[in-house]
Amino acid sequence: MGTALTTRRLVLLIAPAGYGKTAALSRQFRRLPEDCAAIWMTADEEDDLQRFLVCLAESLEACDPPWRTAPEALANQLAGGASLRAGADELLGVLAAIPVAHGVIALDDLHAVTDIRVFELLGMLLAGLPENWTLAIASRDDPPLPLARLRARRELAEFRQSDLSFDQNEIQILCGASGADASGEAALRLLELTAGWAAGVSLSLGTPAGVASSSPDGRWSRRRLFDYLAAEVLDKMPPDLRDFLLRCSVLPELTASRCAEVSGNPRAAELLEQIEQRGLFVSVLEGEELTLRLHDLFRDFLDERLRRQFPDQVPLLEQRAADSERDPIRKVNMLVRAGDWPQAEQLLAELAPVLVTAGDSAQVLRLVEQFPAHERKTSPELAYASGLCAWHEFEDPVVVEAMSQAGLGFERQGRPRQALEARIFEAISLLFLGRLEEADSRALAIPADPGVPETAALIELFGYWRTGIYGPSTGPAEHLGRMVDLLMQGAPAQLWHRCIPRLYIMIGRPGVAGPMRRFVGGALAAARDNSQPLEAAATVLDTWLLLWRGHRESARAAIERVKAQSRWLGQPRSLRVPLLGAAVAFDAIRGDKEGVRTGSEALMSNMLTSAIHADWRTNITAWAGRQAAAADDWQGVRRSLHELEGAQGKTAFPRLGSGTLRARLALHEGRNAEACELLRVAAEASADVDRLGFDASIRVSLAVAELRLGAPDAAWRALAPLVAAADATGEVGGVLLCGATLLAEVAQARWGAAAPEAGVAALERWAALAKQWRSEVHEGRDAVEGEPRLSTREIEVLSFLAAGQSNKLIARSLDLSPHTVKRHVARILDRLDLSSRGAAAAWYQEQRRA
Repeated sequence: MGTALTTRRLVLLIAPAGYGKTAALSRQFRRLPEDCAAIWMTADEEDDLQRFLVCLAESLEACDPPWRTAPEALANQLAGGASLRAGADELLGVLAAIPVAHGVIALDDLHAVTDIRVFELLGMLLAGLPENWTLAIASRDDPPLPLARLRARRELAEFRQSDLSFDQNEIQILCGASGADASGEAALRLLELTAGWAAGVSLSLGTPAGVASSSPDGRWSRRRLFDYLAAEVLDKMPPDLRDFLLRCSVLPELTASRCAEVSGNPRAAELLEQIEQRGLFVSVLEGEELTLRLHDLFRDFLDERLRRQFPDQVPLLEQRAADSERDPIRKVNMLVRAGDWPQAEQLLAELAPVLVTAGDSAQVLRLVEQFPAHERKTSPELAYASGLCAWHEFEDPVVVEAMSQAGLGFERQGRPRQALEARIFEAISLLFLGRLEEADSRALAIPADPGVPETAALIELFGYWRTGIYGPSTGPAEHLGRMVDLLMQGAPAQLWHRCIPRLYIMIGRPGVAGPMRRFVGGALAAARDNSQPLEAAATVLDTWLLLWRGHRESARAAIERVKAQSRWLGQPRSLRVPLLGAAVAFDAIRGDKEGVRTGSEALMSNMLTSAIHADWRTNITAWAGRQAAAADDWQGVRRSLHELEGAQGKTAFPRLGSGTLRARLALHEGRNAEACELLRVAAEASADVDRLGFDASIRVSLAVAELRLGAPDAAWRALAPLVAAADATGEVGGVLLCGATLLAEVAQARWGAAAPEAGVAALERWAALAKQWRSEVHEGRDAVEGEPRLSTREIEVLSFLAAGQSNKLIARSLDLSPHTVKRHVARILDRLDLSSRGAAAAWYQEQRRA
């Protein structure tokens, strides 16, 4: 086995309980060479794919793995349905980059795992496992892995029941070591009795004559083992120790404090020491406090005996075990097993916003799934938690269904504030789905002032979106300003995070940028080190603000920063979509046709799901067409128009969006009168439904059409509001998204007396800025040329990394958290396009020599 652990791809230990798999494997682990990385993980029955990955990542921490994506985010991503292939590739890349001569990952008790996705992932890992790594698995059953293929390639070493069983000679040696009869005859008799089963041999040593052979076939079995444990172990204990052990068997680990709470016995510490001294099938876990873990067989026996002997006490004991549990996630599961639905739901209600804000929506949904179906159908707490997860993933149909159930449930329970908050999210999602009449009916029940700042902030959020759809043009800014005022009164990170999805869509509306900048500052302050998803979401919003002020280099740096954050967090949809939008807009202003095309395709593939409403399909398709027009990609414009054929929107924005795109194409093809007619109609309502530069696009296009038709006065009337707004705010993003071609035409036009000199000067500045944005693409320069490759802090981290320090030591030296150091290392590897810490250290040393 020791040889196999350093030469084979997979080592299997397969045998029933009690054959010493863990003991054999751990003994060989202690004998591995010093330069071999030894990673140990014990699976348990609660391990689904997400939990399994998180535990595996924690086990790997001793090797300082160079993660490119946060392991927690990777686990959430895969648990949420992302490609297992991508997750396996990430893990394989990390293993390949760990600088060890050889590494062994032991997965003990893998039979406890029932999530088939874990084995699918392990199969992918085995297929691509680096040559210097071995996977060792101890299990009671053959795992569903491609074992035949590995056998054929001689990459598999197997140790099964026959290998792990004691033979006569070994039993004789064991008998001699334990002071029992060590004769050959006695050893043979014990071999026949136990068939070499390690647990049976161990238990039989010292057994009174005749007790062990009382079964009909004279062989050990699980039932016989339980009978033996009852007769020879439990019943011979002092009564107080026996009762203590039975009652404490509901705990996953035994400590004096928790055992005292569950059993009610003040002598818990003394009794635990007796259990350890008696060697009662327990292992001692590391830690300052004595912590024991029962062997699976012994715990199963105690559980059966407890339920048979004290059935009425089991719910109370499980309740006490849950009450003493400090881990809130485990506590929810324990309360569910105890049948205490109300307390479990209340705890999950408190936990869900925290987990969602930490980017752990998949964990919330997993916990919800632990409840019985009847509870999931009737509980408003569970529905609200599910709806909150869907809200951050833009799954509006799910939000509507879940929040409707939550609202009705809270109303029945006489909890009006919670019902109101659920109704607000339901109403906003109804707006997004184009179900405007239903949204309006919900709005009638929303008071102007609920008297609670947190709820009032959500009411302002609803007002932000409602006026964004219906107008007036100043409505979003007014509601956003009041919402930020309320949030600034000490709102927790969870509430900031709840309010941020899709806020960027209304950028460009009059007065929105100011409160949006305040929102970014407040959200970043609330996030601190407590919420990376909130920090990243605020950075995306800030990216749009930089883009809207025309700050090319700052916007570029922000996009790159958010890309790194998004990758680290597993590219959640709540980040991926706004980031893609910002990147497409950035490329459109630069005139990068290919960037716009590929970015728009990626954006639409992320947004155009079967559940999305037709209005949103129209909006996204028309928006992609406008970006193509800005980059002078007229084939892209025609593709968008083809997809928009027959589209009819329920609100003004989607109807105007497709019409405006037709007008842009008509203008490009010289059909000026047709374009002018379409644009005059659109301009009457564009200010009140403006999103992401829509109004600016219409007005600049209309001005060009009017100029071509010989009407400079009408052209200036179209442009004057834009010029005034840009002069007052410095926001030119919407103007730049009209495209350099149109801006050059209005700047070079013969305005005569139709436009004031200051206005013409503004047009010329716009055209010059647009030309400047396009220069790098047309000159073929690298998009990141001249930008520092690493920040000052990243260079500091890299210097310590090159000196061979671990993440923990670097964190201590720089007064950072180890998690922050991991993020810095991931960003260093990304920006330098390297795959390992060793490669980064070599790069640093080379730069120093240069």
